[in-house]
Amino acid sequence: MDPIYFGLIAFAFTAGVVIFIIVMIELKGALKELKELIRTAEKSIKPTLTELQGTLKSLRDFTDNINEVAEDLRDFSDSLRGVSENVRTVSENVKRVSSIVGDVNSLARVEASSMKAGVRAGFRAFLKNFMGHDRT
Repeated sequence: MDPIYFGLIAFAFTAGVVIFIIVMIELKGALKELKELIRTAEKSIKPTLTELQGTLKSLRDFTDNINEVAEDLRDFSDSLRGVSENVRTVSENVKRVSSIVGDVNSLARVEASSMKAGVRAGFRAFLKNFMGHDRT
C-alpha cells in the first residue's frame, strides 16, 4: 500500500475521531440542556398539577352543590304541586259548601215567604172570622 493512501486513511480516521469527539461533546452539552429543560418543566408542571387538582376538587364540590340545589328545587316543586292540589280541593269544597249554603238560603227564604204568607192568610182569616162574628 502506498504511503499516500496510508496517510489519507490515517487523516480520515483522525478526522473521523475528531468529528466523533466534537459530536460527543455537543451531544453531552445537549443532554445537559435537555436535563435542565426537563427539571424546569417538572418544577413548573408540579404547581400547575397541584392547582389543577384543587380546581377539579372545587369543580366537583360546585357540581355537588348544584345537584343538591336541583334536588331541593325538585322537592320544592313537589311541595308546590301538593299545595296546588290542596288549593284545588279546598276550592271545590268551598264551591260545594257555597252551593249548599245557597240552597239552604233559598230554602230558608221560601220557608220564610211561605210562613209569612201563611201568617198573613191566617191573620186575614182570623180578622174575617172575628169581624164576621161581631156582626151576627
